[in-house]
Amino acid sequence: MKKISLAVSSLLLTSSLFADNSLSDAIKGGTVSGDVTLYGERQNNSGVNADSGFTMGSIQLSYETAEYNGFKAAVGFRGNHDFSEVEDGDYSDGSESKAIMHTANASYTNKYFGLTLGRQEIDLEWMGDFHEAAVLAVSAIPDTTLVFGYSQRIAVADEDAVLEDFADLANGAFVIDAKYEGIENLVLNPYFYNVDIDTGDASWYGLKVNYDTDVFGITLHGAKSSEDAIDVEDGKIYHIEGRTSLAGFGLMAGYVKTGDDGIGSMDAAGDNINPFDAIAGGDGNQVYSQDARTAYLGATYTIADIDLTAVYGQTKYEFDDKKENEFDFSAEYAITEELAIAATYINVDADSSIDDYDKVSLTLQYSF
Repeated sequence: MKKISLAVSSLLLTSSLFADNSLSDAIKGGTVSGDVTLYGERQNNSGVNADSGFTMGSIQLSYETAEYNGFKAAVGFRGNHDFSEVEDGDYSDGSESKAIMHTANASYTNKYFGLTLGRQEIDLEWMGDFHEAAVLAVSAIPDTTLVFGYSQRIAVADEDAVLEDFADLANGAFVIDAKYEGIENLVLNPYFYNVDIDTGDASWYGLKVNYDTDVFGITLHGAKSSEDAIDVEDGKIYHIEGRTSLAGFGLMAGYVKTGDDGIGSMDAAGDNINPFDAIAGGDGNQVYSQDARTAYLGATYTIADIDLTAVYGQTKYEFDDKKENEFDFSAEYAITEELAIAATYINVDADSSIDDYDKVSLTLQYSF
């Protein structure tokens, strides 16, 4: 039997919830938000590789109703368009979507739980970006939040890259994510995922522990996957990170280790461990490779209202100690409350010098 789209279901539910004219205040009292973004990047490649780059514009518009007896509805769109390319195909091959409805959902919340049905943005350890999903967050247990999620499809709608339209996750992705915060400064986050990908089934479980005070913080995290997919071996990953502040600097240091066969399918629906992804455009190409060992250092600092972030790391991978070094640096300045400008520099020193490159990007964004 054909699956019923969760996005269609949410729109049908929304129309029934807000059909009564008495709900007009909830609709009129809704909020509109969005952004207009200009973005450009240029990458200087080593060896015979041609330099690359592009400029583009992006517009996002979102609307969310006011709450009515615990119910809300939301819809959101993003449209992207490229203005120029250094080489044909640097931005895309021309087959991508120019616009995407990334959000279309209905939700209900009370003091015990919240349920969202439809297209929505999700930010869990191994589930990110936009999903056509049903997500139930239960808060009835003291100091504990339980999230039960099921996603049919995944999409990416960034303001600095081509849009990736909703794509099926075969028979879907399931997640159970728990957070316990009953001990001061401590968050315990066990989780379980099951994802049906094109070549088979995969499941994984893990535990993330965060301890943060005003002086320092530490993260301990480990996960292991069981793979039934063709040509995919079971995966493992371990992560430790320490954080502190000194003389106005935010400092961090961490280490990420994968299994002999990498991480399996654990990043099939999104990820949050790669330290280089903290800066837009960061690559971290080998962080999840076989037997990858990544050590990294990072710092943040604010001067004259300019937020500075730097991350440097080295990844050794694939048993014979191939190496990749990456340095990311970004600066962001809020010109006004609505208008901000950001610049990023990335340097990658790869195992093969032909893969070395320097990349710069510039973003101007007006948000409302």
